[in-house]
Amino acid sequence: MAYGTNAPQGFVPVKKLDGSAWTGATNPYQITSTYATAIFRGDPVTILADGTLGVGVAGATCVGVFWGVKFTDSTGRVRFENYWPGNPGVLTGSVVEALVIDDPNTVFTVQETNNLGAAGTPLALADRGLNINFLYTAGSTSTGQSAVSIDNTTEAVTATLNCKILQLDPTPGNAVGNFANWLVTINNHLYNGGVTGI
Repeated sequence: MAYGTNAPQGFVPVKKLDGSAWTGATNPYQITSTYATAIFRGDPVTILADGTLGVGVAGATCVGVFWGVKFTDSTGRVRFENYWPGNPGVLTGSVVEALVIDDPNTVFTVQETNNLGAAGTPLALADRGLNINFLYTAGSTSTGQSAVSIDNTTEAVTATLNCKILQLDPTPGNAVGNFANWLVTINNHLYNGGVTGI
């Protein structure tokens, strides 16, 4: 993490809400083989109308955070990737299996920006307990890492906002100010309906 530097890396799991360790738990979800939008490691994701996985939308329900994908390409080679490149040419009849961190009690560290991806007005410690939306920015096709941040222009009590702000990420080097990292949970979660912030 580059604390205080504009370098968001999406949602990175750090622990569970009860303080226990995140053990790497994920669940499989299917991506349509022709889904053309890239999904990066750390991107929030949602269930589309056909029951398959897609990129999450700010202010809407998410099912969790994308953590990788397994698929068979058109040459018959099985590929394990950090990100879904978007309609890469999948072997006909094969299944695309995405791994999703879908436990609503998972706590993530995520960097803040404003709605333009700049610094904006930084969050304050008094914002703990409020809800906040994420800002989607396409990630890196080199590393597969997400570039999603939380949007510090959106913090409010509104139940439909994507995330709940728990606290400033206590990692040394992180501090309240421009491009700080915050610990959050997915508030507007498919398996745990959004609640009003405090």
